[in-house]
Amino acid sequence: MKIPVSIKTERLLIRRYVSEDLEDLYHFFNNREITRYTDMPPSQTYGETKAFLDMLIDSYDSDEPVFAMAVCKRAEGEVIGSCGFASAEFLPETQIYYAISPDFQGQGYASEATEKLVEYMFLVLDIERISVYCSSANPASVNVARKIGMEHQGTVKQNGREAEHFLLTRKRYLSGKKKSF
Repeated sequence: MKIPVSIKTERLLIRRYVSEDLEDLYHFFNNREITRYTDMPPSQTYGETKAFLDMLIDSYDSDEPVFAMAVCKRAEGEVIGSCGFASAEFLPETQIYYAISPDFQGQGYASEATEKLVEYMFLVLDIERISVYCSSANPASVNVARKIGMEHQGTVKQNGREAEHFLLTRKRYLSGKKKSF
């Protein structure tokens, strides 16, 4: 799997994390408004964050990269969130995730970043099935999944919590809207 150096949208730059992102990532991981609906631990030490960032950066050019990218405002370069994906354990789909800092929520950034990532996954990586599992208590995340064309599959238990499961297949995506890279 190849991880791009960056992907651009009209307002965003979705890029690989770099060592200069340590401070932003530390604050991101320790903001309960961001992590409360995720499987991330409620906080991380500075050392844990640095170790995670180092592992992430080292993985980008390895045989098994971690697909996690910083979401930045294109004009300012400011990191406002994170997005990425991973193979869903024991499922025939790839799970996508997204999180935007509270100061930037409600402005369409999550939808914009996720839509572009989905496009990359289908058109460049030829992934067949993309899913989102989001907390039932997080209507903003549910709305992002719906806005990008995912179909609701039902409510499931995931890691002891209720989650809404959304799915988009490559076939359905290609039959609807085609974009080019």
